[in-house]
Amino acid sequence: MSAAAPMDTLLDFRRELNSVDEQIVRLLGRRYEICRAVGVYKREHDIPMMQPGRVAEVKERCARMAREHHVDADFAVRLFAMIIDEACRMEDEIIEQARAVSTSSGQ
Repeated sequence: MSAAAPMDTLLDFRRELNSVDEQIVRLLGRRYEICRAVGVYKREHDIPMMQPGRVAEVKERCARMAREHHVDADFAVRLFAMIIDEACRMEDEIIEQARAVSTSSGQ
């Protein structure tokens, strides 16, 4: 077996990983599009940004899915905690922008 064959195989793995990474980022982008829509909806309907029950539900569901796919559940929960934190930051920003506009317009 030549030295090139193992490197060719490694490059194939790397291309596959790059493709998966692209899909993950694309899906995160889609998730955050939905989160922005949720933020607008919450703002329009005066719903509080933080929904602790929902956060717990998402983390529990992700831990369960992680176990089903042989991914460390603690890692999945930590990962989704970061994803949720970013979603909350975005929603809070959307809700606060509306408050700032209302305050500056005297409403």
